[in-house]
Amino acid sequence: MPRFLKILLAFLSGLIVGEAVPIVWYIVATNYFGLLDRDGGGAMGAIFIMGPLLALLLGTIAATVVAVKTRAA
Repeated sequence: MPRFLKILLAFLSGLIVGEAVPIVWYIVATNYFGLLDRDGGGAMGAIFIMGPLLALLLGTIAATVVAVKTRAA
């Protein structure tokens, strides 16, 4: 598999995981910890603010780690 494809797949995997983490956190916080969110602001913040930010952060970190590990010695 070419190096570029590995880096791209790592970035996309980081995007998916980074978007899923705030959504799962919101579901756990509201359902299991009893956090009230009557107006839905917490859900919108988790999906539209924290999700993309964390997705870009984790995607960049994952791509960087794979780029460093697949670097020619």
